[in-house]
Amino acid sequence: MNVIQDIMPYLLPGALVTIEISVGAWVVSAVLGLILALARDSRTPLLSLPTVGSIEIIRAVPQLVVLYIVFFGLSTVGINIDSLTAAIVGLGVSDAVFSAEYYRAGFLTVAHTQRDAGLSLGLTPLQVSRFVIIPQTIPFVVPPLLNSFIGLMKSATLASAVGAPELLYDGRNFMETTGQVAPAAVVILGLYIIATVPLTRMVKVLEQRIRAQTRA
Repeated sequence: MNVIQDIMPYLLPGALVTIEISVGAWVVSAVLGLILALARDSRTPLLSLPTVGSIEIIRAVPQLVVLYIVFFGLSTVGINIDSLTAAIVGLGVSDAVFSAEYYRAGFLTVAHTQRDAGLSLGLTPLQVSRFVIIPQTIPFVVPPLLNSFIGLMKSATLASAVGAPELLYDGRNFMETTGQVAPAAVVILGLYIIATVPLTRMVKVLEQRIRAQTRA
């Protein structure tokens, strides 16, 4: 118990940074994913085709490579950002292509007749999406988006590759400095379990409620 108390002051700052990266990247992913989903479903080829191509390219690139592009690549063109911001943007962009698919799957739950009705009332396609489609999509999209957040918490370990002082980064430094590898690894494992297991359970409960509502 004393060993854990000794380790926690060294790991808590990294744990807080991990949460900051996860939340920031999740917001980027959720917002950008919605924009990509709307653009991909656009009836304007000049908007939908480049979006489809961008999604396929980003999906094929590993998250770590995206982080390198954001942190090191942008600096070569004079855009310098700190490691924390790079981690948030890089992970958020990498995850946004999957969020876009969650939104598009949610769009399919809305009948085309409702879209046509909105257009017949004089609403623009953007207004139909905003007032008709998106509000009905949200209940179906929340569970996968929460799953995405859980995944981002684990992917945040990649942020150490660009120097972001997240949990694993601090843990590795502690191990190298003190040689206490096993205790530090156990504490890190415990912190991830404490953070992710309740969220996983919440997602399952939400999915069950949504299924119950759709069957009713």
